[in-house]
Amino acid sequence: MGALSNIDPTAVAVWASAVVLFALIAVLRAVFKLNFSLLTVLALGLGIALSLVFDGQVDSLNLLGNIYINLITALVAPLIFVSIISSITYVGSLKKLRSIGLRSVGWLLLTNLIAIVMTLGVAIPLHIGSGVKLVDDESTAGFLTSQTAPLDQVILNFFPKNIVGDLSGNRVVPIIITATVLAVAIVSVGRQKDVSIVKRFFEQTKDVIYKAVGYVVELTPYAVVVLGATSTAATTSKADALLALLSILVLGFVLNIIQAFVVNGLLLKFVAHVPPLTFFKAVLPAQTTAFATQSSVATLPLSIRQLGTVGVGADVANFTTPIGTTIGMPGCAGVWPMLSAVFTINALGLGYSPVSYVALAVIGLLSSIGTAGVPGTAIVTATTVFTAVGLPVQLLVPLVPVSNIVGMPSTMANVSAAVTCAAIVSRQTGEFDEGVLDSARAGRHRHRAGVVVSPAGGAVAAPVVPVAAPLGAVGVAASVVASPVAAGVGADHKPVQPGFAVTPGLSLTLHQSTLRVQADDDADDAPVPVGACGISAHAATAKAA
Repeated sequence: MGALSNIDPTAVAVWASAVVLFALIAVLRAVFKLNFSLLTVLALGLGIALSLVFDGQVDSLNLLGNIYINLITALVAPLIFVSIISSITYVGSLKKLRSIGLRSVGWLLLTNLIAIVMTLGVAIPLHIGSGVKLVDDESTAGFLTSQTAPLDQVILNFFPKNIVGDLSGNRVVPIIITATVLAVAIVSVGRQKDVSIVKRFFEQTKDVIYKAVGYVVELTPYAVVVLGATSTAATTSKADALLALLSILVLGFVLNIIQAFVVNGLLLKFVAHVPPLTFFKAVLPAQTTAFATQSSVATLPLSIRQLGTVGVGADVANFTTPIGTTIGMPGCAGVWPMLSAVFTINALGLGYSPVSYVALAVIGLLSSIGTAGVPGTAIVTATTVFTAVGLPVQLLVPLVPVSNIVGMPSTMANVSAAVTCAAIVSRQTGEFDEGVLDSARAGRHRHRAGVVVSPAGGAVAAPVVPVAAPLGAVGVAASVVASPVAAGVGADHKPVQPGFAVTPGLSLTLHQSTLRVQADDDADDAPVPVGACGISAHAATAKAA
């Protein structure tokens, strides 16, 4: 009885309830074929409900949430490293690489500038913070100041020092630089020597990593239940302290939601020429996970994977999206620092001129370079801005609880901006796959097991591009139909003919250099890792049994 007396009945009830919710999600997915995006949103709602039912006493679930975050975060560094090398060596054009890189940084910074201008344009006329008395806590302010770094140190941290340390620490920018330099070297050497073995190594390693990412991503709805419950518990526990700061809390939520969906929706429609509703439906699991985890880095594998379902090219998705976890970040480095600054300026009754606000905006934009995509980033970025413009850092202390809560929509805005910029860059560099986008419009995001026809008329299982993709595009071999010998099935193997049914419920159609795979509606409804998710140059070929 001694051991049993230490068992917390509430914790047991919470775990039992969580298991029931997990079972419900499994049934909805397996039996009712509920869409992955909707399932993730439903999981968030179930997690919030679970926390409310148990009055926030769900701390025992932190273990499960941390396990998921550790698993997904562990894949970030190898995912970025191998994907960038594979994509650059596949493209093989340094000019194109420069175009992708410059466009990526430019659009990411522009989204943050939009967030800064929007926040100042709303917060200043509303006189947010006027009449509020802030507590001067110098002791805690010292801790906040210690979390910031001078500009020269920020720039130095961009560059790799120890690749092993960078990989283990998930330092995104140094990883990107190292991978880019190595990939450029492979391309350069490839002009004089055969480096196909090296290219194949990274290509196949990428496929393995994406397979591992797929396994972890399948756990997302279950993890969101737990993360939603624990996040809600943390929020409700601070409710009393937040009543006096309700205005900045509400405005923070509203501005981040506008940034995530309205601003990015306009950019998608008029710049990327992508239907916003189709796009947001595809990336909704990444947005939901970002909301629950408050970590752009932890959401990165899911962000890249979901981009593939709307036709964003592999090279762009694997390059732009990781950069978006440390540059730009309009939620944590745009909305919140500006909102905090205006709130403090009005609370202190300072007379800020238009020129001073312009300087504040410029400093806010510069501070967004090198921001870490992890929980707590927003308050650290705000501290950097306060230090730069001479506002008392100690007055940020009362805003910390608000920052923790607004961090949820802020991270969602960050991830939304990163994937939106990836779509824009993909469109502008000619890496966007219209066939995949058309399938997304029609709601045909389905993961298929492909086949090719054997000489005897039977079916040989083979991985194949799950939805329409232009032959010769990034990650899709032009020999998929044209060269059966290259596929390893023999010279007498017949190429797939237009409209030829290769197996019950699955057909391949060749139309104007586009390979289309169509299947029955009752097939597995899982996110399709097309374009951004490791479909290799050999993806649509098969070896003879």
